[in-house]
Amino acid sequence: MKPFKITPITKDIIVRFSNKEIILPQDIQEKIDAYWNELIVSGKQYKRGEVFTVTQKDIADNTINILVEKTDYAHYLYSQNIDSLESIGVHIIHTAALVETSDDYFIFGVMGHQTSRSGTYQLCGGGIDNDDLRGEYFDFTHNITKELVEELNIDVTDKVRVTHFEKSYFKDGGPTDKMTVIYWVILNETKAEFLEKYNRFVEYLKSKNELPEFERVITLKKNKNEIQKFFFKENIVFDEYMKPLFSYIEERL
Repeated sequence: MKPFKITPITKDIIVRFSNKEIILPQDIQEKIDAYWNELIVSGKQYKRGEVFTVTQKDIADNTINILVEKTDYAHYLYSQNIDSLESIGVHIIHTAALVETSDDYFIFGVMGHQTSRSGTYQLCGGGIDNDDLRGEYFDFTHNITKELVEELNIDVTDKVRVTHFEKSYFKDGGPTDKMTVIYWVILNETKAEFLEKYNRFVEYLKSKNELPEFERVITLKKNKNEIQKFFFKENIVFDEYMKPLFSYIEERL
């Protein structure tokens, strides 16, 4: 396992699609297909959409250049849940948003039971997809802007509500060797004001027979003791970048 690394973003992160699709050995593909069929038969309503996996990373003076190839969600889930598949596993690059209120609370959530990461504590965010492609390059700001609206009903173009929006941290390494591009979002509203708006958003989704991505929203005080206490809790499943990120933040408070 590569060690976790959280660093401030000081270089341009350029992610390019190679226009290639991953071709797996037949025996591996058959195992993935069988696992996917099991998930669907069990009642999971997943879509077997595209997933992009990192195949190359080069660091230059002013840029981090990343090349990705296309595979699918079944390959991703199999390599996450069953077998890492080593060199032919899926190593994604995705976005996350560190959302902070005006009275110094961080906002994140617990993924809903209908998602593939049910019960996982994580920031708002998501994997890149075809919708984020601009020519052969990915637009990460487009991706996280979309995810913030879908998951927390936050529109970063609303300059009254959002006072800060910036690509801030880069996470590399860890057990699945996935990369996370973390944006920092500061709201011009308190925790209570955010929760009031978010609860109205959830009620709106329910009125359309839709479920929110987050089963529950968590608010964590931006305070050393509170962060340490929260992340020492047992029986909580965190996305792999969460503890390293909040440890990095806590050390600098």
